[in-house]
Parts: sequence; structure tokens; C-alpha cells
Amino acid sequence: MNYEELLESRNGTAMAKEALPFGLLYKKTVDNKYVNTIDLREELKDSLVFCDALTSECERNAQLAHKNQLHFKLLSDSTGIYGVQVEQGSYRTFERLLEDNPAVIAGKDFITNVIKDLLDITSYLHDQGIFHICYAPSNVLVRKGDNAPMLLFHGSAYQSYSDQEELYGDKALSFVAPEVIENGTYDARADIYSIGSFMEYLYRQAEIPFELKGVIKKATSLDPEKRYQTPEDMMKAMTTRQNTRKSLVSLLIALAVTGLFLGVYFSMTPEPENIEFVKPASNLDSDSLDGDNIDPTAVLGYTGDSTADQVDEKKMREYQSKAEQIFRKNYTRAATKILSRIYNNDRMNTTEKNFLSGSQSTMEELVKMQVQMGGEAGLSESRSQLIAGQIIEQVSNNLKAQMRAKEKEKEEESEIKQPKEQQE
Repeated sequence: MNYEELLESRNGTAMAKEALPFGLLYKKTVDNKYVNTIDLREELKDSLVFCDALTSECERNAQLAHKNQLHFKLLSDSTGIYGVQVEQGSYRTFERLLEDNPAVIAGKDFITNVIKDLLDITSYLHDQGIFHICYAPSNVLVRKGDNAPMLLFHGSAYQSYSDQEELYGDKALSFVAPEVIENGTYDARADIYSIGSFMEYLYRQAEIPFELKGVIKKATSLDPEKRYQTPEDMMKAMTTRQNTRKSLVSLLIALAVTGLFLGVYFSMTPEPENIEFVKPASNLDSDSLDGDNIDPTAVLGYTGDSTADQVDEKKMREYQSKAEQIFRKNYTRAATKILSRIYNNDRMNTTEKNFLSGSQSTMEELVKMQVQMGGEAGLSESRSQLIAGQIIEQVSNNLKAQMRAKEKEKEEESEIKQPKEQQE
């Protein structure tokens, strides 16, 4: 491709027109610069009601200061207003974005960020007494580069225009709340309905995430009373459901890893040997007292029921109990310190591969500590293994409970903080 062909290709892209409800958006050259221009539809240019409303909105538009708000100025000639010039930048409609690159929906947090931006600017507009009314994909622009949603014309400025179907067109009108179409009344809930319809459109070729199904269903209720009352309410519901889902996923991963961890732990520790004890004969006759088969305890009349044996057996049980107490205390302290390395928010937020890798090394360390401390306490291999397994399970459950409690405190602090920020 030579230089002339490159210029022709660039100019062709710049002149590509995109259909908005009010007209066609494209770039045209003015003084060797590309300018964003919208040519209004003929029926709108010929309407004095619409042109008066557009003039009023242009004056109001200049006062709006939000990162997702576009500004414009009127273009007119001797015949009247024929279009508007939009501020510098590269924009296209969401409809065109999804037609050209439907895979963008799968981007990490793409839809979440888009909806949060829309709810944020909607809340700002409501504070100014402005309502967008129609969040159709052809009426919401997206900035190239960061895919940030941008709003331009706001529907509440054009409610004096009697024919809403002619104003928005059949396709965009399906995103307008039914009460607006039927009797022209609107409030914050009308925007909630339209945003919910916009979310539904984004997932038209994909499965709606479980945590968002309830949000969309409530937002698009035909009865305004059953919808979210404000954008803040809808944002809070989204955040709460998404945080709950993340908590459940983290908990399930933790439980699965704990089960795997204990299973591998017990599989790595040696199994105790089964020793069969043969009870000696209690009575011997004179014929059995020959050679090397003499049983001195039987000859001496020893029965094993003496008080001395009972005292020794009692002491052994006391020693065994004391040894187990010492082992439990020391091993619980060591296990808590070791397991704290994997049961924390930083560790749980890593990839599952890294989490399992860390768990393997932790397991080996716990086995080593069990063998060492069990030997020091004078416990058998099987007994120390059994006690260690109980302690690991108990410590793991305690640490997971602490994690859930901390996460709940963060959510509560976030919920308290948001109303304070809104009041400020």
C-alpha cells in the first residue's frame, strides 16, 4: 500500500457514518482537521419543537462536568439548525462496537465497568434534574481506546416532542420505559429500566451471570414500583451480589483444598503396624515345665492382678495423657503458624495453581512437625497422626472463619462509607 492508498483508506474510515437516533455521526474535514459531526434527520431539522429543545439542551450541556458526558455545539445556516459538532475524540456507538468486535464482552470486568460508569453518570444527571431516558446501544457512545461509555443527548430535554417513536425510532424505542411511551411520565426508575435493558442487550449472545440475572429482572420490571428506586440502589445490589459470589467461590476453593490437603496428608504418613498380642497360658501343669518352655510367671504363681500392676498402669495412662496434652499444645501452635501462610486474603486471591503449590509445601512441613513433636512427646506414630489430623482440621476451620468475618466487616464498612460519601 502506497502513501496515497493509505490516505484514501484513512479518509474512508473517517467518513464512515454511524446511525444515532437523532442522526448520522461521522468525521468530516474542516481546516485540515477531522471534526465529529452529527447530521440531524430531516424530520427533526424541520421541527421547531425539536430545534428549540436542542438549543436549550446545548446551553445546559455546557454546564455539565462529568467524565462520561460529551459536549457539543450547534451547526446552523440560513435554513436553520442542520446538525451538531461533538467535542474532539474518537467515538462510535455500542451497537457498532459489538458488531465489529463481539469478543470485547468477554474482557475482564468490561460489562461491570461499563454499567458502573453509566450508573455513576446517571446519578450525576439526576442530581441536575436531567434524565437520559433511552440507553439504546445506538444512543450510548463508546470512546475508542478505553471503551468508556459516553452520553450525549438526554431524553428529558425532548419530552415536549409529542411523537416519541419518531424521535427515537422503532429499534431504540424498545429500550425506553413503558410509562414514558404510554403517558410521557418519567423519573429515576425510567432510567433504571433502560439501563437494565441495555445490560440485557450486552448479554444477548452469552449467558447472563447468575449474580446479575436478579438485578436485570428487577430493573426491567414493567411496574416502576418494583424496580430499583435510584442508580445507587442498583449499584449496591450489583456490588453485593458480586462480592457474595466471590466469597462463595473462595470458600469452595478453600474447602476443596482442605479436603485434598488432609487426604494427601494422611496418605503420606506411615500406617501403624498391627501387632498381634498372644495371651500367655494362665495355668501350666508339671509336664509343661521342661526345657526352654518354662513360664516364670506361671511357676511363681503370678496372676497380673496385683496392686502394684494397677498402680503402674494408672501412671502409664497419666503419662500418656500428659504427653498428648503437651503434643496438642505444641502442635496446635505450630499448625496455626504454618496454615496462616495459605489461609489469608492475599494467598486466596492468587491463582489456584499457586495456591495448591503453597499447600503442598505446607503439608510436608506439617507432616515433618508431627513426626518430630510426636517423637519428643513419646507418642506412637499412629496416635500422633490421629491427633495431628484433628488439629489441622480444627485450625483450618478457625482460620477460614476469621477470613469470612474480616471480609464481612469490609463489606459493612463499604456500605457505611458509600452513604457518607453521597451525603458529602
